[in-house]
Amino acid sequence: MKSVLIVILFSFFMPCLFGFHPDSLVKTGNNLYAKGDFYHAIDVYEQIVDSGYEASELYFNLGNAYYKVNNIARAILNYERAKKLNPRDEDIKHNLTIANAHVVDKIDIIPEFFLKTWITGFTNITSSDTWAIISILSFILFLLLFLIYLFSGRIGIKKLSFWLGVLMFLISISSFYSSFKRKRFLTLMDSAIIITPTVTAKSSPAETGVDLFVIHEGSRVKVVDSIDVWNEIKLSDGKRGWVRKTDLTKI
Repeated sequence: MKSVLIVILFSFFMPCLFGFHPDSLVKTGNNLYAKGDFYHAIDVYEQIVDSGYEASELYFNLGNAYYKVNNIARAILNYERAKKLNPRDEDIKHNLTIANAHVVDKIDIIPEFFLKTWITGFTNITSSDTWAIISILSFILFLLLFLIYLFSGRIGIKKLSFWLGVLMFLISISSFYSSFKRKRFLTLMDSAIIITPTVTAKSSPAETGVDLFVIHEGSRVKVVDSIDVWNEIKLSDGKRGWVRKTDLTKI
């Protein structure tokens, strides 16, 4: 126990003395997790998160640690954050599914328009930065092909450069849009997880508001408005109500 305490103190004070090194702290958290010391592992992981460092692996490990101590709401919150950064990771999706099975509320989901689902899946293929690089490179190729089209004297080459140029232009535009959409998705914080065991949604941002429905910890909601200490939430089945900001944490 004494050695564990030394490790925790070391992880907290060393960054102040020699600069913050998230990789070493992640290893410290992983070692604590491997030893079954989940609470101290959570402390270390949360310190890394509080420093501003983000990585899907970090949130995934933190979600696992919270799941081990039976804090399902916090586990789901961190799995969702990990999925947001790496939506194609099968381990993240698998553990999120397992954690969601513990949630009391089984809320119906209004089917999403298939084209919107397809576009979201397409933009999630890679990162925003990669999409931006593809957009820039394809636009440069478009310019080169355009010059070939203008100055080439052969009809066959002019036709080929024209259609390839059109293709490169379309790729550039679609990649730019994908980069923008992916970046916006990462920075837009309009989804949240209920962290209070039981919450009664109100018809207005006040304790005197009419009780509308009850929602439990672990449920995912969308934040659509905010007034003082209240957030208006929307469930996946379309229901709306007001809850206190302390009852949820944004993903």
